[in-house]
Amino acid sequence: MASTRRTEMTKLLFRTALIELMQEKPFHKITVKEICEQADLNRTTFYLHYSDQTQLLDDIVSKLEEATSKHFASATGNEDDIENLTMHLDYIKDNEKIYRTITGGNLDDNIKTKIFRNMLSDLNAKMPEWCGHIENPYVQKFIISGCGSTIFQWINNGFDMETRDLAKLIYNLCKKATA
Repeated sequence: MASTRRTEMTKLLFRTALIELMQEKPFHKITVKEICEQADLNRTTFYLHYSDQTQLLDDIVSKLEEATSKHFASATGNEDDIENLTMHLDYIKDNEKIYRTITGGNLDDNIKTKIFRNMLSDLNAKMPEWCGHIENPYVQKFIISGCGSTIFQWINNGFDMETRDLAKLIYNLCKKATA
């Protein structure tokens, strides 16, 4: 049990170190040595858990996807659609550091796309609740892409809109697109 907690704590230190470094420079320029120095752990410990920086980044993405999916799944459905969407946007805003790091310029676009595709699949699952059943796959793709781009822009603009206002905007655009 203690070993598992210690392992998780060690991995958390490495994940945190990489996130902090990605705020300063592009992912592809970050070395294992820099990650270890930032985490105050040695390279041997790093290689016990990860083969390279990319595997560490995959771990970060996996943890983020897991937490995001868990959050989306926790929506009770008792809230109205705007309230439900507001809760999801609040979650993103509450986890600002990781989302701003991921949407910032220091991460490869392919990695960003993968992260947001998975995040948007959770949003897509909630789409029937928010917009009704959408028969046309092109309309559905348009709405999901638009929602994702809007949320992405909101993160990059430093959360310049209140979450409830953004939720209303997204909800109303979805309704108009499906009318």
